[in-house]
Amino acid sequence: MLKLRHLAIALSKLTPHPCNSVELEQYQTEGNLAALWLSQIDGFDGLDGKTVLDLGAGNGILGHGAQLLGADVTFVECDKDAAELCQKLGNTIVGRVGEIELPSADIVICNPPWGVQTHGADRAFIDAALQCAPIVHMMHSAAATHLPEGEIILEGEFRMPATYQHHSSKMGVTAIKCWRFTQ
Repeated sequence: MLKLRHLAIALSKLTPHPCNSVELEQYQTEGNLAALWLSQIDGFDGLDGKTVLDLGAGNGILGHGAQLLGADVTFVECDKDAAELCQKLGNTIVGRVGEIELPSADIVICNPPWGVQTHGADRAFIDAALQCAPIVHMMHSAAATHLPEGEIILEGEFRMPATYQHHSSKMGVTAIKCWRFTQ
């Protein structure tokens, strides 16, 4: 059994997300938050021996954490630089969610774009996730009101260092909820 602290340390050591595109709403998920969320997912659904899709994988932090907890993970990422990082971790599909065919899985984990830059950017992720797996875990803005009916398994804050030109402070923080949807 991997302790939460050790999982957070391992995830914090991954190569950071390149954050190439504000349009794709690319932000690095911190190791501590990823580890805490993954431990909640593991507690609810058990990751050991499960097949997992990490949609919009970024640098692979969520999928790699699921691997460390025993899952067989496929990473899905459209940004070529980020996909290169995922390919070092395992099976990776390079393409845009909603435009490519995805395999089925036991569980989908994703922190999709929230639609701040492009309204509705998260819709393709929501639809694809629900089609691919009977269990979906999704991080989203706490202010989101358009998500399917599900249960909140974690609430917290997502820290965003100034990455893009429109950022006016060194560190932004936004409230998040981590949802569990089942079919």
